[in-house]
Amino acid sequence: MSEDPPFWQRLAWMAAFWVAGVAVVGAVAFVIRAWIGP
Repeated sequence: MSEDPPFWQRLAWMAAFWVAGVAVVGAVAFVIRAWIGP
C-alpha cells in the first residue's frame, strides 16, 4: 500500500481541476454569447 501524496501535491491537483473547471465554464459562456450574438 502506498502512502498518501503530500499535502502540497493534493492542493496542486485540486487547484488544477478548479482552474480547468473555471476555464471550461468560461469557454462555454463565451461560445453561447458569441452564438446568440451581440
